[in-house]
Amino acid sequence: MQTTKKAAVRQEKIRDLLLSKGTVTLNELCQTLCCSEATIRNDLAKLEKQGVLKRVAGGAVANENTPRNSVISKRLNEELEAKNQIAEYVIQNIIRPNMIITLDSGTTNMALAQKLLDYKIPCIIVTNSFHVASIVSKAENIQLCLAGGCYDPEHGSFHDEVSDLILKSYRSEICFLSPNGVDKDGTVTNSGLSENSIKKQMSSQAVRTILLADNTKLGRTELKIICHAKDVDLLVTDAKASREQIDALTAAGFTIAVAG
Repeated sequence: MQTTKKAAVRQEKIRDLLLSKGTVTLNELCQTLCCSEATIRNDLAKLEKQGVLKRVAGGAVANENTPRNSVISKRLNEELEAKNQIAEYVIQNIIRPNMIITLDSGTTNMALAQKLLDYKIPCIIVTNSFHVASIVSKAENIQLCLAGGCYDPEHGSFHDEVSDLILKSYRSEICFLSPNGVDKDGTVTNSGLSENSIKKQMSSQAVRTILLADNTKLGRTELKIICHAKDVDLLVTDAKASREQIDALTAAGFTIAVAG
């Protein structure tokens, strides 16, 4: 756990350096972060895999996907282990080859997109997330359907009337929603006000809706309502969720799967 947190801090500092300078060298990163070349190379490889930089001889350069100081970039490294647990559970227990799935712009869905890429699972993905699209666009066996429109760099997503119209033309088997809050009364909520109608639309266009919510989202309430427990087929959380949290949400009407 501690190692994961240290890596997340290092990688955030690498992003900050790239944003301010545009390019960094291995030597500079080693000196600044007090790490070995092997450690920095591993960090750069992971960040390149996420699509947020490009490695070059002796260092790395920023690209168009390098996260700016935004809501999405702040959340990118929060609860990494939990998000990966949840994504792995979905891959192993829910996803089947050639499914049509919808992914919203939450960071847990970014982890799921990366797992789909890593496991080379053929599927069709409908999304309004710039970062999800960036990840899966590299895969030959994934068909990407991007609900474009006006881009919101704060949330790394597209969400306007154009996005809404595009989503209305698609039907998916499962919509994976990554909310900001799931409260004990069975209400699923979101803090991104401008994104809320898109999340609702995604859920309504899918046969099933599955929530991907790490332990920090359980018991929380944000301002905008996305849906309620009766609208959700399954809630997948991580192993750090407490028995009290799980019991309260089960009583509220959620069916819960615990990853990890």
